[in-house]
Amino acid sequence: MSIRQKKLPIAALERIDDACAEFERKWQSDEPASVESVLTVATDRQERDVLLTELVVLDIDYRRRRGESPDKQEYLDRFPEFSRAINNALDDAPASAGAFQPPTLGRLAELFPSLEIIELIGAGGMGAVYKARQPGLDRLVALKVLPPEFDHDVKFALRFTREARTLAKLSHPNIVSVFEFGNVEGVYYFLMEFVDGATLRDVVSAGTLSPEHALAIVPTLCDALQYAHDKGIVHRDIKPENILLAADGTVQIADFGLSRILGEEGHQDTLTATHQVMGTPRYMAPEQLEGSHAVDHRADIYSLGVVFYEMLTGELPIGRFAAPSTKAEIDVRLDEVVLRTLEKEPQRRYQHASHVKSDMQSIAANNDSSLAQTVAYDASASSGSQTALPNSLAEQEIAGRMLLTRSQLMDRIRGALRPLFRWQVLQILVGVVLIAIGAQCWARNTQVTHRVVNGGILHIYGVIVIAQALLICTRLRRVDYSKPIAEIRRMLDSLRSGYLRSGLVIGYAWWLMWIPVAVSLGFDQVLHPNALYPSLGVGVVGLAVSIWLNWLALRPGNPNAESWRTKLSGQSIASAYLALEEIEKAKIQ
Repeated sequence: MSIRQKKLPIAALERIDDACAEFERKWQSDEPASVESVLTVATDRQERDVLLTELVVLDIDYRRRRGESPDKQEYLDRFPEFSRAINNALDDAPASAGAFQPPTLGRLAELFPSLEIIELIGAGGMGAVYKARQPGLDRLVALKVLPPEFDHDVKFALRFTREARTLAKLSHPNIVSVFEFGNVEGVYYFLMEFVDGATLRDVVSAGTLSPEHALAIVPTLCDALQYAHDKGIVHRDIKPENILLAADGTVQIADFGLSRILGEEGHQDTLTATHQVMGTPRYMAPEQLEGSHAVDHRADIYSLGVVFYEMLTGELPIGRFAAPSTKAEIDVRLDEVVLRTLEKEPQRRYQHASHVKSDMQSIAANNDSSLAQTVAYDASASSGSQTALPNSLAEQEIAGRMLLTRSQLMDRIRGALRPLFRWQVLQILVGVVLIAIGAQCWARNTQVTHRVVNGGILHIYGVIVIAQALLICTRLRRVDYSKPIAEIRRMLDSLRSGYLRSGLVIGYAWWLMWIPVAVSLGFDQVLHPNALYPSLGVGVVGLAVSIWLNWLALRPGNPNAESWRTKLSGQSIASAYLALEEIEKAKIQ
């Protein structure tokens, strides 16, 4: 049994947590406390067992950071009456059997019978996240399970329980809430708030993030970080993947403290290769990469600066990087804010996340155009207007919601046009079949005039069918969803115009084209005058009506042209226009 799985009263667990937090605070302040001095807060033997075990693990970690080499025997000599607890805590955990494989939905259903496991959302080296439902509360939740390699690691069990209890106390609208945590049959898990939306990485990758949206998101992140830092909690892995944009426009930070739970930056030797980097190197502060013991909340501020720079420029601040105002149309005074968050030395950075927000607000309040000119940005490629800072929380929320809404609506446009692409692929296959039928008809009957003529017509028609399908596919692929809305509308107009014109050649021709098809398949009876003339009459009338309707849709100046285009262009293109109109009505660019 894990030392932390012993049944202790809540008050005892809270005393243990507080004692360990104070022990760490003293070590971090270069005023190291002895294990003996802290152990006195325990009121009985069982509580002392748990507290001593946690203190020994922490003491070893901090002493190793200072270059010392403490061993288990030293602690057995100092605390002989607690030998069992020390042995349990310091015995090495078994090696991992291999790469982490997310549990199946069936396995999780067995482990968590009170949940309805819906689907796997994502998986990586630090665990897997599942979408689930709590039927009793009728709410969606996110279930995060950690890799099983820590099952027999008592040091991890101690750290997990203590850190998770702290994280569960975080209550902030911009931090993903932890509802529950624990260990079920060796599986460590968090039950968290489910955020219906996208990650900041999704939005940045899609190229739909404007400077206005970036400037709306950063103050919210500052609020969340300052709240956590005031509680003594450092995230250690701020990056776009851990920033969630909910459907209602709320910005939330996920995985607070997970790097801390999975292992300290300076001691990756206790972890498998899957977890050798606690944090993401491209976003980590220099002191994190160096394994310094002085990593504190200012590391989060550096990571925030990397995210800020990437949101504004689409690039990472690597090596000798340019000021963001040289790459984006923003207030030049924001350069100082961004660059100060990216100072290599912690003491030269902002010392508090709230200071980043207050400086941004000061720039917004002091709207002096003579100071706000962008130095090197090429305004000729844009409208030439300066990007303003959102002044109020309401404006920030609206900007964040518009950002996510644009991304979601763009996904709707993509989804609406997907069936049209599939139909074009099918049309190419039909064209190939028509070419084959036509070729076999005229090639095998070169002495029969009507078969050569009809087979040739069908052969040529098949080539045209394929060419038209390829034209539509090309225009579909050219729709760039990261462009301004006006440009996307122009691309859709071009697509729809090409589709309607292809209808003249492909669709409407079927009023007459069935005759060569029938002849090519061997049904020469359709050429008998009693069958041919009525068929030609009906076909010509049908073709004439279709061409007239198409002309109504394409004729410039026709007040009902747009309505006819919508009717004749099909459901896919109509749905794409509907989503585009929603973006335009919301005044999202």
